[in-house]
Amino acid sequence: MKYLFLITLSLILFSGCAYKNEPLMLKSYQSEYKGPSLRNNKTIYVRFVKDLRVKKNVIGYVDQKGGDAIYFFSNENFADKYTEGLGYALNLAGFNTDASKTEASLVVEISIRDIELVYNDKNFDANLKGEIEIEVVARKGDEVITQNFRQKGSKWIAPSYSSKDLEPFLYSLFSDSIDQIVTRLTRM
Repeated sequence: MKYLFLITLSLILFSGCAYKNEPLMLKSYQSEYKGPSLRNNKTIYVRFVKDLRVKKNVIGYVDQKGGDAIYFFSNENFADKYTEGLGYALNLAGFNTDASKTEASLVVEISIRDIELVYNDKNFDANLKGEIEIEVVARKGDEVITQNFRQKGSKWIAPSYSSKDLEPFLYSLFSDSIDQIVTRLTRM
């Protein structure tokens, strides 16, 4: 009976302290765009938002020396989240997003190249780093402008045993990258 109690106690202790790798969720873009607004009512058409990552469900990993790699997963459709967030931010910036492709003064194609979060619990300063890489192709008449955006960030978080603790950081990278793209589009 004593051994059964010790085994049960050790199972509870070790399973409670193990890393819980649950899929990360990304909440919808909130009304946070505070960049420049348009003076004239430009029309814009977002032709597509594509997620070009090879492994669409892997968004990062735990940086540990040796041992098996622990990956961060997400079941979110980032292309849909970007489409929704960009539409909202473009409207806040003063763009008319109801135009068709032929009527729009600016036609935009967006490709998500990479999303990567890296957590290292051995660092005492910034132990969580992230980067979102996006390519934007803007067509203004016959002119084609290609721009690459890299939204980087880092911060320190308390030692974590759940991937859910990374969600606010992922959201801040997501919303900052949308704001950066819309700010650049207002200058075209």
